[in-house]
Amino acid sequence: IRQHRLQKKDKAPGIDMVTKEVYQENLNENIDDLMHRLKSFSYKPQPVRRVEIDKGNGKKRPLGIPVYEDRLFQGAMADILSDVYEPRFLDCSYGFRPKRSPHDAIKVINDTIMYKKVNYILNCDIKGFFDNVNHEWLMKFLRNDIADPNYLRYIARML
Repeated sequence: IRQHRLQKKDKAPGIDMVTKEVYQENLNENIDDLMHRLKSFSYKPQPVRRVEIDKGNGKKRPLGIPVYEDRLFQGAMADILSDVYEPRFLDCSYGFRPKRSPHDAIKVINDTIMYKKVNYILNCDIKGFFDNVNHEWLMKFLRNDIADPNYLRYIARML
């Protein structure tokens, strides 16, 4: 239910067209059903709905929109990953981290440029990185830090 509360209400629906409001109409039953499927290992993530987003430079970026229930589950799984890995990240890392935003990174960069000696600045983006992550390697990596086989099983299903 915590993950349900954290979801924004205006998010685009996935392939099943279920929104937060629709899911909430029978929230307790829906959550109970989801929990039953998770515990019995019958839960399977649904395919994502693909849309193209304008980048503003004439190019488009593909975006995958999961179904609402998968968003709930992914949020819970991400919380666990964050608990495991967040303490290991360097303080100078800002990308996709909780309680950090691009504005935080810009402020640090601005302060650094203005008050410290800087020889160069590098901005890079690895095109298609997440589309090309080796799933077998990723699972080996996770097994080093996460002992729960059921958790790892669901990560593999999401991949």
